[in-house]
Amino acid sequence: MSSLQQSLIGRVLTSPPGDGFVRRLTQRGLLDRAGALFLLLGVLATAAYGLVRPDYNWDMVAYIATALENRIDDAEALHAETWARIEAGADETREYHLKYSNPYNLNQWENPADFQSQLSMYRVKVAYVALLRLLEPLTGLATGAILLSVVPSLCVGLLCLWWLWRAEALQGAFFLLPLLFLADYFRMTSAAVPDMLLALVSLSAVYALWRGRMWLGYSLLFASVFVRPDNIILIFAVLIAAVLFNWRKLPILFTFLAALAACLVISKVGGHPGWWAHFYFSCVEIQNSMAGFDPDFSLLAMIRGYMRGVVVALQFNDWPAILAVLTGGWALLARHGRLGEPRANALAFALAIGTLGKFASFPLPDDRFYFVFIAGMALVLVASWKPRFDGTGAR
Repeated sequence: MSSLQQSLIGRVLTSPPGDGFVRRLTQRGLLDRAGALFLLLGVLATAAYGLVRPDYNWDMVAYIATALENRIDDAEALHAETWARIEAGADETREYHLKYSNPYNLNQWENPADFQSQLSMYRVKVAYVALLRLLEPLTGLATGAILLSVVPSLCVGLLCLWWLWRAEALQGAFFLLPLLFLADYFRMTSAAVPDMLLALVSLSAVYALWRGRMWLGYSLLFASVFVRPDNIILIFAVLIAAVLFNWRKLPILFTFLAALAACLVISKVGGHPGWWAHFYFSCVEIQNSMAGFDPDFSLLAMIRGYMRGVVVALQFNDWPAILAVLTGGWALLARHGRLGEPRANALAFALAIGTLGKFASFPLPDDRFYFVFIAGMALVLVASWKPRFDGTGAR
């Protein structure tokens, strides 16, 4: 007699009524619906929290100012109008944090010219800023910024649900949702920044490629650089995968070249300070003013920037560990012939090298910068794995 049968609970579960109850409870249809409900409730709860408790962060202030630039040129007037929009929605604690929490924030609050000089690093998100301006007459800029995180977050969740359903992998939601939370899905929804909008466009592109709709996928990838130009890293990663996995190369090469040209134009028109100045600002030493900031290249400073990125990423962020787990899962699935279509293997490769390429191009440690790659890789692998809890095994 097994140890389970020796216990009271074991005897109940192995009795004919108990065994019948367990069988009904673990039917595939019921577990599939439970997985879908689990994912849907998590997505809805995340969106609801993002609406009720939005995070008024520093980047939100800068994006609102950027959206106002098309009608206000004067630094002091722009500063005053921006903070009026923020103060109308932020509570006292958040407002105090935005103004006084550190020397940089304090300087930006006290010096309108310095504040305006920072916006060259935000203008390059042209699609996000354009959507803010489009929403302004309906919602105002602050609420519009919140909605541009919450609505894409909801759409990302529904895309995940659709993807798992099409892959017959709904029970994979029990693994996928916790992983998305670890990858910063919850916090990204609350933060009024372009990252969740980028995730929606990019993951839609990855899904289209997974389905074999290459031109739709490439079109969405091209559109993504207007949300964040640095998403060209994902396009380049897909280009490398196309070469190595023998996809048609000309369409993705054309997409990459068009996206690169768009990024150069966006940077030029937006007055972006350039890669090295932005690298120095974000990874080496923050600058109160970006006006005329053009530091000489320094290999030592560059190494410091990368070392800081590695240390902070490993100490305070989860994407390196998640990438390691996903890479191990990818290897196991490939070894056991569970990746299905060759496209899945190519996409997993592209998303894995894209994560590393994103860090190599700009070593910011925060999870949100890698969410597109981590979430995309997780969806590809879960859709291939098709985990099952009903005891019949995946087909």
